[in-house]
Amino acid sequence: MVNIAIILGSSRPSRFSVQPGQWIYDRARAQFGDKADFTLVDLKEVDLPFFDEPVSPAMAPSVNEHSLAWQQQVAGYDGFIFIVAEYNHSYSAVLKNAIDFSWHEWGYKPASFVSYGSAAGGARAVEHLRQVAAEVRMYDLRDQLLLPHYYGNLDDKGQYKFSESDEKLADAIVDANIFWAKTMKPAREALAATQ
Repeated sequence: MVNIAIILGSSRPSRFSVQPGQWIYDRARAQFGDKADFTLVDLKEVDLPFFDEPVSPAMAPSVNEHSLAWQQQVAGYDGFIFIVAEYNHSYSAVLKNAIDFSWHEWGYKPASFVSYGSAAGGARAVEHLRQVAAEVRMYDLRDQLLLPHYYGNLDDKGQYKFSESDEKLADAIVDANIFWAKTMKPAREALAATQ
């Protein structure tokens, strides 16, 4: 079984990311629990400081305990689904910081995206994130679930109303992430054996 991390990319007290993150986590477990394990990763709980290593983890091993613990956690995942908030046409500092704390552990694993924001639904944030994903050697998958003007689709209790098309696209995203996680895992293991 592969292990797919669903990463909440916002740590704001009033963040919306918890709703799509919990929704896709619950849906993934119900629809694909026989194919993969899923972990909901809350960067607010991970609580990394701003990047404080003496050098990039791409250049030398990290020295801080929180860095090593995070790298070990990332290493345990075979694929990633990022829940991405759009802030000022890009993604959040907490997500960029979490990516920067690791290097080798992201490599050769699929990355998928669920995003939200105003009119663009987080599309611009994900376009920036795709560039960073490529640099740390993740394989970014094309399909993306966008939730534009999400605040206009909340019920009287503040709960988002996901549509049938949201459900279909979410299932396709999870299914593709599992496929590539399984496909890339033996190649990744073979590559590690040569280094």
